[in-house]
Amino acid sequence: MKDPVAIGLYGFAVPLFILASMFAGWLPMEGLGLVLALSLTFGGACMYAGGALTFSIGNSYVATAFFVYGSFFLALGLAGMDGALMATLTNAPSVMSAWYLLMAVITLAFFIPAFRLNVGLVLMFGLLLAAFVAMGLGMAAVGGMLFAATAVIGLYLATVHVVNPVMGPVLPVGPLAKK
Repeated sequence: MKDPVAIGLYGFAVPLFILASMFAGWLPMEGLGLVLALSLTFGGACMYAGGALTFSIGNSYVATAFFVYGSFFLALGLAGMDGALMATLTNAPSVMSAWYLLMAVITLAFFIPAFRLNVGLVLMFGLLLAAFVAMGLGMAAVGGMLFAATAVIGLYLATVHVVNPVMGPVLPVGPLAKK
């Protein structure tokens, strides 16, 4: 595969958007079972496949992002399988807050180099960073809206990786790299 990035980005954006919609209050939390299944299959599996394929073509920045966020979705899905996720959200929300804040720190590590790549990645990682901070501070509705915006940008960037190799550079990403 010449450009496997779309696989991981779609795997990132789809479950994130549905989960974000629940946090934002747009979709009912009773649909969490579907999100957990999407997290395991669409999120984790697509992101791991995208990460492995992207690593094989030498893009360790994107591959690492796919493995990190793919692991986030896998952990989320696994925790939901036996009710541990709901128990944690109900009885120990500080554990989730700590996880979200640690994910914010990791996201910062992806956000900074994005300024050498393109505007799309700056926006995606910047919004993701803000979303994890908001979730870590207990602002689920705000975090949900920020996650939803992140997912929309992720969907756009995935589409860029599907459309542009076939049709030429018709969808812009705002390159920031020095030429």
